[in-house]
Amino acid sequence: MSDFSSLCPLFNTGMYSELTLPAVSVNNVSTTTKFLGGIPFSRSVIVTHAYIAKLTTFLTTCTALKIALCRAATWGATRTVFATVILSGTATTQAKGKFLPFTVTAKTFSATQVLHLKALKKDVGRTVSVIIRYKEK
Repeated sequence: MSDFSSLCPLFNTGMYSELTLPAVSVNNVSTTTKFLGGIPFSRSVIVTHAYIAKLTTFLTTCTALKIALCRAATWGATRTVFATVILSGTATTQAKGKFLPFTVTAKTFSATQVLHLKALKKDVGRTVSVIIRYKEK
């Protein structure tokens, strides 16, 4: 994926952009803070919305897998949760391929901060896709 927004930041100010994490495995989440992935923005942005979709059917034993978006100063630093969603194997409203919104509190990222995706609850899931909507600061 190419992102040329840094070439013309003036034209992107206030415009929404989207970032997709297309296939994140949440299978065999074995701890309450399992790190699933992340990305540095390398510029100042505000994350305003996020969505998640199940790419595979979850097991019915997956009753409340809580997924969070976090901000951290670096890859290994303490993470601050700013968006969460609960995925379930039994919820009929959470059909495979249907995007569900995270509950997001808009969060500003500096050029050095990192966006993390993590599981907040021990459970067994499958694979998800995540869309992060942000705008240039």
